[in-house]
Amino acid sequence: MSRRKQVPTDILTEVPELEEGQRFARVLGTRGKNVHDVQFSDGDELLVNLPPKFRSLVWVKRGSYVIIQPADEDDRTKVGGDITAVLFPDHIKQYKQEGIWPFEDPLPTLNTTKDDDDDGESGDESDGDDDLFVNNNRVVIEESDSESDSDEE
Repeated sequence: MSRRKQVPTDILTEVPELEEGQRFARVLGTRGKNVHDVQFSDGDELLVNLPPKFRSLVWVKRGSYVIIQPADEDDRTKVGGDITAVLFPDHIKQYKQEGIWPFEDPLPTLNTTKDDDDDGESGDESDGDDDLFVNNNRVVIEESDSESDSDEE
């Protein structure tokens, strides 16, 4: 297997080890040109660079967790480090089990409303239109009953 095909499977499956000097961080946003603004668990913020090996494989968005290798004091410019790994929910669960995860806030889950609404009923009744994708870019025009009554008169 070529190295090119091996890199995506390594990123998705293997849990990256935290080496000396590396820190966990949450992505606050992107600044463009593969530069991201991150925040550490103690509240410090830093601009970091996304290396080329990740650029076409993973997308780093606001709220994602990453492992950062801060730059040396001699090499530091506006960008203060590099992203060494992008973390997925399975990686974070593993770090929590090991007891080295510094963030207290829980990860957002997609099925929180479905679990709250399910009171032991069969799955047929809970399969509604609530789970469908809603396009927020479209304006929804709803007719009220008063308009339809006035049209009939």
